[in-house]
Amino acid sequence: MSADAPILIYCRWEAAGGIERVSLRLRDFLRRNGVAAELVSREGHPVFGAEVRRLAETDLGGRTLVFSRKRDLMHIGWRGLGARLVYWRHVPLVGPMTKRLMDAAFIVAMSWRAPVLCVCDELAEHLARLPLLRRAALAVAYAPVAPDVPATMPIRRTDQPKNLLYVGRPGAQKRLDKVLAVVAEARDAGHPVRLRVHGYPPPKDQPDGVTFAPLGSDPQASFSEADALIVWSEYEGFPTIMVEAARAGLPIIANAFATGLRDFERRIGPPARIEDRPEALMRVFTRLPRGSYDLSGVRDEALWPVWAKVLGVSMRDECSKNDIPPRDNAGLRTSDV
Repeated sequence: MSADAPILIYCRWEAAGGIERVSLRLRDFLRRNGVAAELVSREGHPVFGAEVRRLAETDLGGRTLVFSRKRDLMHIGWRGLGARLVYWRHVPLVGPMTKRLMDAAFIVAMSWRAPVLCVCDELAEHLARLPLLRRAALAVAYAPVAPDVPATMPIRRTDQPKNLLYVGRPGAQKRLDKVLAVVAEARDAGHPVRLRVHGYPPPKDQPDGVTFAPLGSDPQASFSEADALIVWSEYEGFPTIMVEAARAGLPIIANAFATGLRDFERRIGPPARIEDRPEALMRVFTRLPRGSYDLSGVRDEALWPVWAKVLGVSMRDECSKNDIPPRDNAGLRTSDV
């Protein structure tokens, strides 16, 4: 892949998080592995300050084009016929039945046109059950995180956690309401817990003990001051924010959200499970994870072989599958579900 024919990643600004962040990291991951890559969108608006090409000014002919949403393909339109498409699927089928049926039909149709790249094994298993899906099109690769991910990271020991961090975005998927409720309950019981929230505008009546970070700010800047990350969600894809927290050694509290949690527990380590019940936060504080996180499977060296295969780029001379221990490659493969 030459420098004048970069891999294109469709990425339009929507909110401070999610697909936009992992798309930017995919671009950086490809570049540090010697592959030219750029972001592209219809509007060409910057994403987290990164330059984005305008679609109308970009030749798609023969290019590999990664996209994540149905409406991305609507924006791309007929010009995408000349590109090598890769559909990057981040979440399971959710929402009303009509939406699920439309999403299922789109995924099945794409499986006969392009690779369908899932962000975790559990998601691939979920999609593999769709009737008429071309299962050979399914592939699995975790999203890149950073260039300096250690193989293991000791989990910080916190006997009396007081500072919690929550990262999300407005919508039905993320359950900030549940987090605010358990924090309020803990404070009413006399525990001086504080919560910092990323990704939400502050409400008019800000809850006691809760601060809201400026919109668009990097949540990783709050890791050093936090005693634990709390994740409460209806579903995820692969919870990248949990991987980032593990990289920082931050204890993680999570509810039993759908899709991605099993991958995280199997590959990296178990978070402390929180339940929707009285004294939930006080109970989970006694069960924070100890020991170390295993991050070997989300390092560049483990991720690169599968990404290179799916995107159709040459392997680096200094990195091949034979150089990577079997544990690092587990779960990061062309799907066999």
